[in-house]
Amino acid sequence: MSWFIYVVRFHASVNRDMVMEYLIEHCVGRKPYFTPIHLQPFYRELGFNEGDFRIAESVAKTTLVLPFFSNMTEEQIDYVVKTLREGIVKGKS
Repeated sequence: MSWFIYVVRFHASVNRDMVMEYLIEHCVGRKPYFTPIHLQPFYRELGFNEGDFRIAESVAKTTLVLPFFSNMTEEQIDYVVKTLREGIVKGKS
């Protein structure tokens, strides 16, 4: 197992993109998690499209990666957690 990233998966009732926007506004690093393999350019050239693997696509749309580095301070960790919680509240439908 490798811990080079910290992935968060949201419940379907939370709009991941709204949470990401909230994190951006509050200067918290974040990225969407990996694009499903079948949607990578090589596989699209082979004819794969959105909708071919709905579970993988659903997981991709409900996950993001948070900042994670060895010298994060407790204050930085607390800020990320606090801001993520606030973002989830804003992103709930």
